[in-house]
Amino acid sequence: MLGFHTLWTAPFYVKNSEDTPYSMQDYEVLTMILSAIMWRKNNGPIVLYGDRKALEYIDSLGLSFIWNGGIKEIKVSEKIDPGVFWAAAKLFALKEVETPAVMVDLDLIIWKRIVDYVAGTDLCAIHREGLFPEVYPDTHTLNMKPGYSFDPEWSEEVMPVNTCMLYMGDGDLKKYYVDSAIDFMENCNEHEDNLHHMVFAEQRLLAMCAEKYGKVVSSFFPASMDIANQDIFTHLWGYKNILKFNYEEREKFVKKMKDRIVAECPECGNMIADIK
Repeated sequence: MLGFHTLWTAPFYVKNSEDTPYSMQDYEVLTMILSAIMWRKNNGPIVLYGDRKALEYIDSLGLSFIWNGGIKEIKVSEKIDPGVFWAAAKLFALKEVETPAVMVDLDLIIWKRIVDYVAGTDLCAIHREGLFPEVYPDTHTLNMKPGYSFDPEWSEEVMPVNTCMLYMGDGDLKKYYVDSAIDFMENCNEHEDNLHHMVFAEQRLLAMCAEKYGKVVSSFFPASMDIANQDIFTHLWGYKNILKFNYEEREKFVKKMKDRIVAECPECGNMIADIK
């Protein structure tokens, strides 16, 4: 089963000048490597989609061989603000892939074979999310350009879908969702908020599109609280803030990651030794 990663440098350059060399934190690079290795081991080929600077960065680290499904360049619409929609490139990558395929975040490691879990489903994610107003406010509060309107057939009652991992098996649903999300992002008037608008485009809108199409959204776990005691996924997410500011914790994590990468992929030893 095909999996894919997406790396987009535009959000980095929202906070850095264009002449600044692109970079990632060491723990981010190592997690990305292990994520690709474990997908290859358990589930099949994996592709990396990225903009030109992202692919040049990967090549400079000697990492290109990690993605055994290939490296492919994508371009994100210039109408989309990367400061608001920092994960927009994932949707442009999803637009390019043939279904069935699995979208995997760079900070997510899938330790086991998941083919049997998603068999027979049109759409499968790790878990659903509650409609918490501090994350998913009413759509009328979103800052949209004049003339844009939300589809009246989109239900605001359906629970959003966490997309750190997303299996998409239905090509028609994929196209409708991606087109709807890109249209939303291109018609957004927001230039500051980088939470409500992003999670609407990526996670809430997916559930709305699936409900309109009459598709059942499958998930490994009913809610985020249910993922604590399981051994299928490791998602860094909030833990990255600890690693960013706690050097001792970071050193231990980096060593653990390097040891596991070498154990799974011995030919990676020399390559990761020099990652800063």
